[in-house]
Amino acid sequence: MKLSYYTIDDLRLGYDPQGENGWRLSRFLDFRDALEQYCSLPDDAVKVIGISNGEQDVELARRLPVSAGTWENVLVLDFLALPLWKKEEGVISLARELASQLDIRYCLAVDKLVPAPGNWGASKQRLKGKYLWPDVPGILKSAVRWLYLSGTGWISPTELKRRYSAPEQSFHYPVITKYRVDGITADGTFAPLEVSHWEYLMLARRTQERLDHKKS
Repeated sequence: MKLSYYTIDDLRLGYDPQGENGWRLSRFLDFRDALEQYCSLPDDAVKVIGISNGEQDVELARRLPVSAGTWENVLVLDFLALPLWKKEEGVISLARELASQLDIRYCLAVDKLVPAPGNWGASKQRLKGKYLWPDVPGILKSAVRWLYLSGTGWISPTELKRRYSAPEQSFHYPVITKYRVDGITADGTFAPLEVSHWEYLMLARRTQERLDHKKS
């Protein structure tokens, strides 16, 4: 796959199909040139660095406010949901390089900011033999009871949605550091758990695989 790179100066300016106003996109053949351009853009702008295959552009990092007066570069995880991109080793390598070069601490996971992944080995051991126990059968996210909102504390998913109904429009995303979920062991014992975003995703995959196996 032949790849190129791009930057956007400030998403808050909006898209203008005429190219006269709104944000400006610059394209590069070399990743280093794109990264240099990204770093030269103002640090209080919602700027973007991304990758393109000629048909589809995918964000890799974005500058966002994470608290009052504090901006950080965050890794954008949208590409992990796209079959064409999530298996592209070059994209994974670039994401890792950006995380190092830009001192990234948070990732943008659809509608929230979450801490970058930690020790996978410890997570697998701690959660061995455990699954999600959703309140609504088949709806795994209904197993999430509480979320820890940075600067506030534990709130319900409903309250989080009320406070941040459209973060993609305001570019102010909630920083969620951990979840409290209903869990269950293989023998059916109730096991409430406090997990990171990544641990929750691991449990969700494991639980879905178990459900699929039972159906088959």
